[in-house]
Amino acid sequence: MISRILFVFLSIALLLPVSTLHAQSVTIDNSEYRKKVLKYLASDFFITEGVGLKKVYIGQSVEQLIKELGKPAKKKKQGMYTGLVIYSYTLDNETAMQVGIKNRKVQAIALAGSISSQYTTIKGARFDMPVHEIINYYGGGTLKSNKLLYQSQGIRFDFINGKLRVIRIFPRQK
Repeated sequence: MISRILFVFLSIALLLPVSTLHAQSVTIDNSEYRKKVLKYLASDFFITEGVGLKKVYIGQSVEQLIKELGKPAKKKKQGMYTGLVIYSYTLDNETAMQVGIKNRKVQAIALAGSISSQYTTIKGARFDMPVHEIINYYGGGTLKSNKLLYQSQGIRFDFINGKLRVIRIFPRQK
């Protein structure tokens, strides 16, 4: 009986390195997959709280914004006395972005999207998530009128029918 158990154990032990080696070679040597992953990670789909995106960020000049994204699809003044101008862009079929400009600098960014949007926050929040999932990623925030605010992190989530629809980025506040 002991010899049979030892035989089974040794057989399994001898097979493991071969199967593990085979699995590693398939994963590491698949250069096409590796290129796709690296391209995705280098893309501008990740939203950083209190900062923005790689190409559009808080404090960026209007000239830099236009150099990165081109002229906005729409440009409108927000209120008579605020001095805020809103630039509107369509990022893809599923995501739109508005950038708040004041004194020729980016002050705030708002992204609106659907479940198919590629954009996600660094912590993993995605469009169409319910409130409780956002709280799992970010902890308790201030929830009021379908808006979940994290002032110290510089991010707010707006919900419609219980699903995340808009992500707003602004400077972190203490």
